[in-house]
Amino acid sequence: MNRFPDRLNLDHLKKQAKELIRLYRNRDAGAIARFRDALPAAKDRSDDEMAALKLRLHDAQSCLARDHGFVSWTDLKRYVEVQSASRHANAARVLHWLGLVYSGDVDGTVNRANPRVAARMLAEAPDLVAGNPYLACAISDEEMLRQATRADPAWVNAPGGPLQLPPLVAVTHSSLLQVSGFRERLHRCAQLLLAAGADPNQRISSRWPPAALSEPDARYPLSALYGAAGRNHDPELTKLLLDAGADPNDGESLYHALESLACARLLLEHGARIDGSNALYRSLDLDNAAALELLLRHGGDPNEPARNPPLTDWGSPLLWAIRRRRSHRHVEALLQAGADP
Repeated sequence: MNRFPDRLNLDHLKKQAKELIRLYRNRDAGAIARFRDALPAAKDRSDDEMAALKLRLHDAQSCLARDHGFVSWTDLKRYVEVQSASRHANAARVLHWLGLVYSGDVDGTVNRANPRVAARMLAEAPDLVAGNPYLACAISDEEMLRQATRADPAWVNAPGGPLQLPPLVAVTHSSLLQVSGFRERLHRCAQLLLAAGADPNQRISSRWPPAALSEPDARYPLSALYGAAGRNHDPELTKLLLDAGADPNDGESLYHALESLACARLLLEHGARIDGSNALYRSLDLDNAAALELLLRHGGDPNEPARNPPLTDWGSPLLWAIRRRRSHRHVEALLQAGADP
């Protein structure tokens, strides 16, 4: 249920959460009912059972967020921030929205992308991307991309838009790939751009602070492939780029793709080098031993020397596995592959 006015205020919401938890602690029937309706952990519990849960302020905040159609207080806060920006110039509003679509290394902030809130804001304000083909890349507006390509075929390799992104990078780094209503359309946009001559190795330099959008850090290039495989963990888009000639040895993709075995496998099958990527050590940060086993099957060195601190203090994958308290299966995989005990 929506209990809020159209224009939300974060301070007001915080006060509401404090009042709601106060009423709950006083056994107010209305407050207890709101928690029971909103929180899965409270569903179908009696009043006495509700009291025994000893709910806290963060539960009240979660209740308010769910009342307004969000899955978390964090999502509600991000929504309010962008909604507040809409009171100002349209350029500022678009930049705030892009901070939801892209992560900090692309947009120059320290925030993570939030595709749920980005999609909601777009549904409420579709004029956000009006007339801008670079913003159209972020949301999978195929017709606008076709129009831009007909008007200027060279634009498919030219950076532009508020974040100065090449079109293919704008597509593959868009967190809306994680939203089912956008995913297939974004795939088609990538196909369209590649067919029109977009370089599959398009890249930008990282904007993660202390770098900035205006002064990116060229030491850390971020490729279109990294967006597909390492950020959005999208096997179909990863394969599309690799088949088009994307270089799997871009310095980032394999390391970050290990959370998606399908993407990591595609990279390895297309020639991604394990040595020097730090991927073997990264696999030992993950609970799932299948990532380590995949790397070892593709020639990963079980005795690869550590090159970066703090790994250099430990010296070998086997010692790092022990340091990270990894499973018996991790250690056994290393030993069977020839790790020096």
